[in-house]
Amino acid sequence: MKKLVAILLLVCAVNMAYTQFIDNTLIKTRPFKLFFNPNICFEKPFHKYFSATAELAYRRRELFSDGSIDGQYFNKSTTMLGEPSKSVKFNGVEFDLGLRFYMVSLPTRYLEGYYWNAPFGWYLETIVGYAHSAVRDLQIYNYGESLNRGENFPYYRANVRLDNLAVFILTGYQFNIENVFSFDINVGARYDCIAQESRRVVSATPTGDGINPDDLLRYNNPRWRFAGRITFGYYIRVDWME
Repeated sequence: MKKLVAILLLVCAVNMAYTQFIDNTLIKTRPFKLFFNPNICFEKPFHKYFSATAELAYRRRELFSDGSIDGQYFNKSTTMLGEPSKSVKFNGVEFDLGLRFYMVSLPTRYLEGYYWNAPFGWYLETIVGYAHSAVRDLQIYNYGESLNRGENFPYYRANVRLDNLAVFILTGYQFNIENVFSFDINVGARYDCIAQESRRVVSATPTGDGINPDDLLRYNNPRWRFAGRITFGYYIRVDWME
């Protein structure tokens, strides 16, 4: 009997915690990104003016390097040799954590009696995002030697990973649609604190340039960039469902 009571209390506690968490929550996705990189976003208000955001996404990138800058290229052929170019596919994951401050919420009939601004209206948002993708045993070619020989010259093989740590500063507006859906659009800037490409050499063709097996080559390019997002979401309000 005591076990049954304990189980019932536990179920009630879990149900109450779940209801509190899911109430007034947005589950969203970025549709223009969804087709190439499946993603899911969450937004949970925790104060009249503030909400926390999170996003998890599969990361797939296709990169092409013709060798004209760093003397190396990924693809198995180059346009300068009169052959079609090929990109390399990197696969990985990315996630973001953010904080929003809602400044103004325009009254609507759907929010009558609802005194919080979040999660609708004008807002400012700061996001910290990390992304990682990789490809194993990638053949990298020497651009200069390939031109001299008139054919692709194998340089070295490496396990390549791409890491990106960025900070976003955004402003935007989130619309309430029939108290069921949301439409969110924002613009701003992002700073890539880390935009790093790492290559762990697996094997190398002797060229006298000092690249040897097990070497770790790193290239970093921190920079400012434009940022903008469009998301559609499903709005969950437990009290309005009842």
